[in-house]
Amino acid sequence: MCAQHRLDGVRVLVVDDSRDTADMLAHAFSFVGASPATAESGAEALMLAAAHTFDVVLSDLSMPIMDGFELLRRLRALPACAHIPVVALTGVARADDLERARREGFAAQLTKPIDLETLIGVVRTVLNRPADNR
Repeated sequence: MCAQHRLDGVRVLVVDDSRDTADMLAHAFSFVGASPATAESGAEALMLAAAHTFDVVLSDLSMPIMDGFELLRRLRALPACAHIPVVALTGVARADDLERARREGFAAQLTKPIDLETLIGVVRTVLNRPADNR
């Protein structure tokens, strides 16, 4: 993988109620040098966020019990997570959800299936890390 795709040292929390999706995204982040963790629910994500430091969170919007919007509100209440970027992931790109995601403070939104190069670009953008074009 070329240098512009590397995310060495970036700590990523992937939150998705689909274990397969969470694992696939974690594997992709590991492949580019990031340090991923996964959670299958908002509650699990909050426990991880309280115990560890993350640079960015990727959260599914449509999860049972606690959706991505509620997770974002609760993350913002944690002092360590008050300002980290949170990227919304959605399986259905409904205009209402995408507008609500922008309005409620998600740093970006992506529709599944997610292209790895696009995902890396979005993470670089929200972290303000330009591509290394050596």
